[in-house]
Amino acid sequence: MDNILLQYLSERVRKEQDQTQREPGPVITISRQYGCYGSEIARLLSEQLNTTIKEKRGEYQWKWIAKEVLDEAAKTLETDPSKIAHVFAANERSFFEDMAIAFSIKRYARDPQIKRLISNIVKKYAEQGHAIIVGRAGCVLAKHIKKSLHVRLIAPDQYRINQIMKRFNLDKKAAIKRIKERDEQRKKFMKFYKGDKPEAEMFDLILNRDKLSNQEIVQTIERCAELRKLT
Repeated sequence: MDNILLQYLSERVRKEQDQTQREPGPVITISRQYGCYGSEIARLLSEQLNTTIKEKRGEYQWKWIAKEVLDEAAKTLETDPSKIAHVFAANERSFFEDMAIAFSIKRYARDPQIKRLISNIVKKYAEQGHAIIVGRAGCVLAKHIKKSLHVRLIAPDQYRINQIMKRFNLDKKAAIKRIKERDEQRKKFMKFYKGDKPEAEMFDLILNRDKLSNQEIVQTIERCAELRKLT
């Protein structure tokens, strides 16, 4: 009995040591222009990678991360996600809005603090590994991880307009207005994390949603991940 207990404790210590010494990652980040919908690609990619892992008898499962970042940040602040969602839209609160909302959040934080909290959460998911992070400045926050792949999804304006019209039941004029607003919001959000660093330096792979099918995009990302030994 003593030998079994010692063996169990020894194995547990070994696993914990392996975990702390393990290289961070692998991680795949997916950035996207508004209307290019990265979550759909992330879901399909995780399914494909996990199918491949199963065939190889891999130990880990890939997971895709999007709204989990907002949910975890809200949980940390003990508030509803809707109370801090404005940060992702880059809608800075006014002084009076700050004062009003301070009474509704148990652990109140100003916007810069919330953004730093988001940064810590994204980095945690990235460093734990086998994560596909959609948006949330993942391409910047996981850049320090050697075992990483940073993807950008783009499309011509007309493709994006058609997608927004269809999804939100808008006319063309309203869709164009919405795209311009969201593009500006995302630019402001990213500026907090990357400063004035050129966008071209942030991505390893840029794929056109209008020219490639979902399957082609997923297979391309999977192949690149395989060549980089992320899988």
